[in-house]
Amino acid sequence: MRISILQVVFVVLLLLVSARAEDSEGCLDCHDDSELTMKRGDREISLFVDEDILNHSIHRELQCGDCHSSINLDEHPDEGEVEPVFCGNCHDDVQHDFEAGIHGKALHANQIFAPTCMECHGKHNILAISDPKSPSYKMNIPFLCGKCHKEGAPVARVYNITEHNILENYSLSIHGEGLFKKGLIVSAACVDCHNSHLILPHTDEKSSISPQSVAKTCMKCHTRIEDVHKQVIEGEKWRKDPKSIPACTDCHLPHKARKESVALTLSDRSCLKCHSQEGVHKAVDGKKVSLRVLKEDIKSSVHNEVSCVKCHSDVDPRLERPCKTAGKVDCSSCHIKTAKEFTHSGHGKALEEGVEDAPACTTCHGDHHIKANIDENSPTYRASIPKLCGTCHRSDSPVQKTRELAEVNAYTDYSQSVHGRGLVEKGLLPSAVCTDCHTAHQVLKHDDPRSSVFARNVPATCAACHRGIYKDYIKSAHFSVDDKKMQERPTCTSCHSSHTITTVKKDKFLTEVTHTCGSCHEDLSESYLETMHGKAYRLGYLESAKCSDCHTAHRILPVTDPQSSVSMYNIVQTCQQCHKDANERFTGYLTHATHHDPIKYPILYYTYWAMTLLLISVFSFFGIHTLLALPKSFQQMLKRKKEEKERKTRYYIRRFGLSPRIIHLFVILSFLTLALTGMMLKFSGMP
Repeated sequence: MRISILQVVFVVLLLLVSARAEDSEGCLDCHDDSELTMKRGDREISLFVDEDILNHSIHRELQCGDCHSSINLDEHPDEGEVEPVFCGNCHDDVQHDFEAGIHGKALHANQIFAPTCMECHGKHNILAISDPKSPSYKMNIPFLCGKCHKEGAPVARVYNITEHNILENYSLSIHGEGLFKKGLIVSAACVDCHNSHLILPHTDEKSSISPQSVAKTCMKCHTRIEDVHKQVIEGEKWRKDPKSIPACTDCHLPHKARKESVALTLSDRSCLKCHSQEGVHKAVDGKKVSLRVLKEDIKSSVHNEVSCVKCHSDVDPRLERPCKTAGKVDCSSCHIKTAKEFTHSGHGKALEEGVEDAPACTTCHGDHHIKANIDENSPTYRASIPKLCGTCHRSDSPVQKTRELAEVNAYTDYSQSVHGRGLVEKGLLPSAVCTDCHTAHQVLKHDDPRSSVFARNVPATCAACHRGIYKDYIKSAHFSVDDKKMQERPTCTSCHSSHTITTVKKDKFLTEVTHTCGSCHEDLSESYLETMHGKAYRLGYLESAKCSDCHTAHRILPVTDPQSSVSMYNIVQTCQQCHKDANERFTGYLTHATHHDPIKYPILYYTYWAMTLLLISVFSFFGIHTLLALPKSFQQMLKRKKEEKERKTRYYIRRFGLSPRIIHLFVILSFLTLALTGMMLKFSGMP
């Protein structure tokens, strides 16, 4: 009897497993289509699921319905809104920690750029944290966190991220060197100090990095801290007055590089004894250069915790005047990556060549009063960057007198553009500034293939903000994966310009649309201007259909492509945007018809020439006829005058009565009216 029960249980389990397997296979019948999409708000999102990726995921044993539990497989697909996956159904402890953390609270408040589980772990491609390919693998965690916690990241533009350039700073620390240079996965990464999911600000007492808790966090790796610090802190204080002991991070900066040994032998106080005095200076090429350093500048600087000798590292403490050997500060000792980018840039090469007025680090950032780029008083604050670049890139700048810069009215042009007006007039910090397009330090000429504004790189540069438009553009006929072809294809700047970009709905842009397209498509532009749409457009009716209204602005496809807005499958819907009652017959007219093309429009071509020849023949025939008849007409006219003189009486015959004269008058008026109005359409582009 026991055997039969086991057999029944086995059969039931087998059926359940089979049914579950069929569920996933049924889902993939549709979702293995790479072009399967759906609308969510104003966005089009992909519903494609790669079965191969899914099979390598840590969730490969699960079925689709385990995560997408809100979907009724018997009724799916339906028109109802599919609820997002809730990972907390399985990972309840992790979900609880995440919701209590700063990231979870931001997500709950529907704040922009708030991270979800998928941001860090992926969707269908989730891998175990022990897998080197996983973004949450120990070696990859700093890069994962650094996506948001870095200068210029979309998140950093909206929020005041307390730690920026985290990856750069971390890589220079002892922990970063251990992880990246020596491959020691026991080195502390972000999650070791901040936790993986219960991430709290350091001001929160519950945070693992709060002053009250940071020692406990550090002791997960660093044990016996009493013995290690006995030369600095009296042992009794650990037991009697632990609050008086500074937190680990008070001395050991969490994300910064280690200080050099010279910092232990030469204090800032020694430097400021001389350099805080008014009048301290040195002579350079016969000019006095002030060496005075204000304490207030250092205190308010982003380098307020960096000692003097950290930057002026070539001083010699053995000398009576240690700074006698000091030369120019080398910022690359800390900012390695930034320095490499700058060295290869146009600015860096000019500085290396000794070009007069070539910008150095201090030209843009300042010297002892350097502030973080998130500080409103910093010259590198987003809202201040256009003015900063404009100090050199203007027609009356000293730089322009010695070098011919490509852009000489950068700030003026930018201020009038849609980006500039967003920043200057409306204070929208996410508006694009100089560094978003040209980068902050690796500024290169537009003809350099490495430049962010090189022709083939422009679309990707603009995609940093205009991602949706970029996705449309790369599917269009204007885009090519061939770099050589891309040099000839139009990019964003071809149509929108670089520094004088205007709003696409303003008259200035609308009046130029056809001319912009016509710069490449000259024949099509001319044929368009002969249509009713084109004539109305030339007369100033800007609501008339233009190139982009029919062909779309960015996803322009050949008429033979089924997805094209002017293909036989979509043309009716395209015309219905303006002509609500349009049907297939309505769309049968020839949009760009021209009598100059015998291949595409043979009937028009031969009809045009037939009518032209007929017109020439008629005028030629009657012209010759008239010329031949002129001599005889003159003879008859002279003869008639002679007869009239000899005739004694004259007869007057009225040829037209009142009614015929009125009719003739209306005919003349209607003819002249038609001629005048027709001329307005025929020559609509004339002044």
